[in-house]
Amino acid sequence: MKTSEIDLKIAYRFLYPRFTIIISSGSLSKPSALAIAWSTPLSANPPLIGALIASKRYSHEIIRKTGSFVVNIPNFDLVKETHYVGRISGREEPNKIEKAGFTLEPSNKITAPRIMECKINLECNLVDIINTGDHDMFIGEIIDIAVDTSIQDDWSYDLSKHQAIYWRQSKFSSDAYKLNVINEEDSS
Repeated sequence: MKTSEIDLKIAYRFLYPRFTIIISSGSLSKPSALAIAWSTPLSANPPLIGALIASKRYSHEIIRKTGSFVVNIPNFDLVKETHYVGRISGREEPNKIEKAGFTLEPSNKITAPRIMECKINLECNLVDIINTGDHDMFIGEIIDIAVDTSIQDDWSYDLSKHQAIYWRQSKFSSDAYKLNVINEEDSS
C-alpha cells in the first residue's frame, strides 16, 4: 500500500460519512435546534448517548442551562430542512425551526420539544458534559423514546421506510456510499 503524509488536524475527516441528527432543546416558547453529525451511543444500560457540540453554538448554551435535549432522527425527505437548522444560528434567526418547515411538539418527559416531522425522537436528560477540545460532549440519558409505528420493526426501525441522512463535507445522502445527492448550493 502506498501512503502519504497527512496533517493530523484533518484526521477526523477519515471518519466520514456520519449519521446526521437534529438536537432540539429549550422549550416550546423558546426552542433551539441544531443538526450535527458527531454523535454516538455510549451505553445500553443505562441508555446513554453522546452529542458533540462546539461551545460557540447557541444550542450549547441552551442545553447547558436547561439540562435536557431531544435527539430527533430525520429521514432523507427532510435533508434540506435539516441542513437549514444546521447552518443557521438561533442567535441570528430565532424562528429558524419554523422557517425550516419543522413543527415542534411537547416531549413526554422533558421540557425540550420534539420535532414532529422526525419519526424517531429520543428524550434525554443531561448527565455530564466532557470537554474534548474544540467540542464538548453532552452525555444524555435516554428517558423516553417516540417512534412512528409505521417505520418500527422488531429491532428498531425499518431502513427501507426511514432512510437516514449521512453527511460529508456539505454533501448529503441516504446512502453512505453515494454522497453527491445534494450540496451546499442546492440546499438554500
